[in-house]
Amino acid sequence: MANLTIGTNFGYNLYMLFRYLILFSFVINLFFISAQQNKYQNLLQHFLNDPNLSSAHIGVHLLDSDGISELLEYQADKLFVPASITKIWTTAMATRILKPQYMFKTIVAHDGDFDALNQTLIGNLYVITNGDPSLESRFIEKSFLNDFRQKLTQLNIKNITGRLIILPDQDQYDVCSHWLWSDLGNYYGAGYSSSTFMDNMVELYFNTKNPLGDTCEISKTVPYSTHFLLNNEVTVGNLNKDLSYAFGAPLQQNRTIKGKLPKRDSSYKVKVSMHHPKDFLYESTHEVLKQLNIMIMNYPYPVSSPTDTLLNYNSPQLSEIIKIINFESNNNYAEHLLVECSKGKEAHHCIDTAANFMVDFWSNKFSKNVFFSDGSGLSRKNLITPRSMNGLLGDIMTNFNPDEKQCMMNSFPIAGITGTLRYIGKKTPIEGNFIGKSGSMGGVRCYTGFFTKNNSHFPFTIMVNHFSAPDYKIRKAIESLMVNIYKEL
Repeated sequence: MANLTIGTNFGYNLYMLFRYLILFSFVINLFFISAQQNKYQNLLQHFLNDPNLSSAHIGVHLLDSDGISELLEYQADKLFVPASITKIWTTAMATRILKPQYMFKTIVAHDGDFDALNQTLIGNLYVITNGDPSLESRFIEKSFLNDFRQKLTQLNIKNITGRLIILPDQDQYDVCSHWLWSDLGNYYGAGYSSSTFMDNMVELYFNTKNPLGDTCEISKTVPYSTHFLLNNEVTVGNLNKDLSYAFGAPLQQNRTIKGKLPKRDSSYKVKVSMHHPKDFLYESTHEVLKQLNIMIMNYPYPVSSPTDTLLNYNSPQLSEIIKIINFESNNNYAEHLLVECSKGKEAHHCIDTAANFMVDFWSNKFSKNVFFSDGSGLSRKNLITPRSMNGLLGDIMTNFNPDEKQCMMNSFPIAGITGTLRYIGKKTPIEGNFIGKSGSMGGVRCYTGFFTKNNSHFPFTIMVNHFSAPDYKIRKAIESLMVNIYKEL
């Protein structure tokens, strides 16, 4: 009987000891977490005390490497203007819907017969476009015009009895209805077109050798279109940066260029948006025919369904396009992916309705925390929360399949090294140890991505809106906070 009592007491004591150990471990863990959070809170408070941020609306969110545990939170459920970090939502959606191997297709075809004896294509020659944002783009090595030239040379065509026609016939050039008038005429305000060509951007080369105050003459435009008319009011200024601006809307032939450019011995390049990409594509393909001495007879054959394909031209894979979007913060590519994702799901393929589709696409996971007007972030009506931004980063890490995850992770610039992050964290501990995306416009500066440390990824988002201090001071303050946080991870 005594032995039974001793055994029972021993078992009870062991049980109680086990409970105390669990409780002690729990308390120690709470203490550790509390100490960690206090450490991050102190860093945050130092950041918030910066006088350059006195007018700013600020949101910060930091998660542990598990993507769940919260290490730092400040106004993470408030809505902010995200600027270009919007592109992560667009590219993530495209990765899920279109898949990393997706390619846009442009077709060259004709609707008649080919008389090989007389080297004559009887009928119309068609270029059938499909919204490829990379068609003759400055960001890729592939060239549609070169492939077009080689195919015509191979076929040894000398005459085309009909016309050169760009399809679809009713292609509209579309921009977001919420973009600013001052953005539309500039290269970053170029919109969506099925016949997008050369980034929907025209390079103007100005002669700025004249005396201060004189007009800068335009010596060259690339590409060229007879329908693109320029009203040049740019003068030579006593400054060291480009302060010229273009004004003009889609399908409006005239572009008015105002402002000042610095005095230089060489030409000064300014980039503006096209009025209608289809015109430029037509004239550039027509120029290829002219260079090859192919006669276009322009007989008025009706537009009909092509019967024979001459060339299938494929864009780079989506994974490469997405990398260009996030590395270069390419607005035009982003809008094209936005519209491409909504095809067949929305009544009208335009940026506004496609943005509504993207809201619906993400609403199951981020309802009332994301509002989109476009896919690039140029609109100030885009609104997201820092918590939802980190939620998307976590979704990429945990719910994307391996190919999709790799596509997105490879598209993120590296702090201090590549893309739009190459100027943040240079020669600091976060150089090479933060990957993600920046977003900025007047009064807006945002960063989102992952701190990488010990083979772990820590989702981090900071969003600063409505500041009045110079942008570089805000960037330096954010950089300092990011460096200090990284040191404590």
